[in-house]
Amino acid sequence: MRINEIRVVFESDDNIETKKQISDIFYSFGVMGLKIEEPLTKLNPLDYYKNPEEFYNVENSISAYFPENAYSVKRNDLIKEKIGEMFDKREDMVYSIDIYSLEEEDYQNSWKNYLFPEKISEKFVVKPTWREYIPETGELVIELDPGRAFGTGSHSTTSLCIKLMEEYIKAPSKETSLLDVGTGSGILMIAGSKLGIKRTVGVDIDELAVEVAKENLELNKINKKEWDVYKGDLLSTVGDEKFDYIVANILTDVILILIKDMARVVKKGGKIILSGILETKLSLLVNEIEKLELNYEILEVKKDKEWCGILIQA
Repeated sequence: MRINEIRVVFESDDNIETKKQISDIFYSFGVMGLKIEEPLTKLNPLDYYKNPEEFYNVENSISAYFPENAYSVKRNDLIKEKIGEMFDKREDMVYSIDIYSLEEEDYQNSWKNYLFPEKISEKFVVKPTWREYIPETGELVIELDPGRAFGTGSHSTTSLCIKLMEEYIKAPSKETSLLDVGTGSGILMIAGSKLGIKRTVGVDIDELAVEVAKENLELNKINKKEWDVYKGDLLSTVGDEKFDYIVANILTDVILILIKDMARVVKKGGKIILSGILETKLSLLVNEIEKLELNYEILEVKKDKEWCGILIQA
């Protein structure tokens, strides 16, 4: 299958709002995917260490991807018409539209050009598998292949969780254990192992997540004797086992459903690290924890943009 790329390069007095308006037009036509580019205002050498000039010289643009078929010409004309209706009479706006025909393989691999090693906490660097990176003293590198599933680990919710883990997992013993609820890519299990934990367990109801987590643990050369990943719900998979640390980067509504089960499998004196919590729902979660009357103490709340991560002392 071939793919149409429709690329809009633009400049306006309000590029943020313009970006949203163009994206909404593409979404209204059922876009397969979007690629958004914008010039850097501040260089992070860690993220863009290969060739900074490539990133400083980028224009504001949005590329949308659609399947190429019998309706492509009509659809492309309608999209250009909609964009023209919205922007042609605006004096603060200049733009151009280009349309390209791509092989599907080229489309699937093009995003790799835009992913680089990224430092997500004081110690941890997440590195795509196809990039080279030499760690600085004290850095811990996690390798991921975002093309397989679940993204890069750079989202605020992931970095909040890892920052709390990094802060509170200190000199674990050989018996220290960690449970990752909703493990996804397995990145939190990998982080726990690299912080010295010798027993990590991940659970997820998604079969693909279980498969990907196992692949990523092996990719990062985590000793197979030190981890297990299970498909299923929390209690049926771990049984009576209790853990020193429970980590969960999942949405607040799911945390609210699982918090009682987490309380059953955390050791007395253990810690629960939760992320994926919208700031607007933080008080709801705190109130629910208080209702459980478990005498748990919230030791820290970290915030990044609209997201929160919290650390609970059991």
